Amino acid sequence: MPYLGRDWRSPGDEWVRTGKGWEKLKLWRVKVFENLNSHCLARILRMALEEWDTCYDDLHNVHRPYIRYIRATSREQKVLTSISEAFVHLDMSTAGKDLRRFNYVNKLLKLLVCDKIAFLSGAVQKHIFGIMEEMVSDVIRSQNNVTEMRRLVNFAARSLNEHRTDHIAEFTLFISSLVIFVCFTGISPICIFLIYLQRKDDGKLTFTDLPEECRRHIITTLPDHMDILHLGQTNASNNHIVNDQLLWKQMCFFHFNKRQILNFHNQNDDESHTDWKYIYKRCYLRFGRRETYADMLAICRHCNNIFWQSLGHPCVSDLPPKCKVLSPEEFIGLFQF
Repeated sequence: MPYLGRDWRSPGDEWVRTGKGWEKLKLWRVKVFENLNSHCLARILRMALEEWDTCYDDLHNVHRPYIRYIRATSREQKVLTSISEAFVHLDMSTAGKDLRRFNYVNKLLKLLVCDKIAFLSGAVQKHIFGIMEEMVSDVIRSQNNVTEMRRLVNFAARSLNEHRTDHIAEFTLFISSLVIFVCFTGISPICIFLIYLQRKDDGKLTFTDLPEECRRHIITTLPDHMDILHLGQTNASNNHIVNDQLLWKQMCFFHFNKRQILNFHNQNDDESHTDWKYIYKRCYLRFGRRETYADMLAICRHCNNIFWQSLGHPCVSDLPPKCKVLSPEEFIGLFQF
């Protein structure tokens, strides 16, 4: 039976029992609809389309997850948008398995687990651990972003251990989460070892077969300096590209502004004798590197919908789109804990 509050405009939530425990009925219906929708699309495409991969990518992007953000309460609206509802409606589980959105979701979960774990409700913690579990399974299967996922798991295990005395969720959730993290910590070295295995000779081009100009252009698009350093350890040709001062100069001006660079670089110095790799190291240790994301969340100022930039949202306004991009910190700041 649904529970009705004192005010008819603010009824209580109706809960339903599932195989994984109790969940809010309105969120459970969204999950069932999305799973049913994806299965039906997959079945129709397998039966009707000949070029499966291309057509699936085009039709899959039609589904645009979004949620309307309620900024404040009113006489007619007494319920604010919760972060657990945002996770479900924005399809964070699928976003965590997308290469373009993995870094954004990873940063978002890191902020919640490390700084807000003691203030989150049991429902939110359950959603977070469910998303992390699916991300771990996808990382083990695809062998992508193993280092970042392992770092997130270590942060989560440390945070759970620190807040074990004031953990407000069920104790079984706490134990099962630790089991997942311990299992991944033991599996991750195997995954890292598999990544560095020699690829079988299939006759296709590899990274080393590309011209030096192409490899140089690809390396300049890597935002993390650790990836560049690891790539330089593969062979002598890549090491020559990685040690190029022009590459590190571009890295300096991408991650830091001119005022930060001038703290370690004198404009009167000879450009040919400038060690840009050393300057980048000093700037990184003092200021940290710039966070880059291939896809981010945004909020529309017309309809107050939160959505993924690459997918868009159905705005009811005829005016030109006026959206604000949300960093992970700004997205968390929208909700109350």
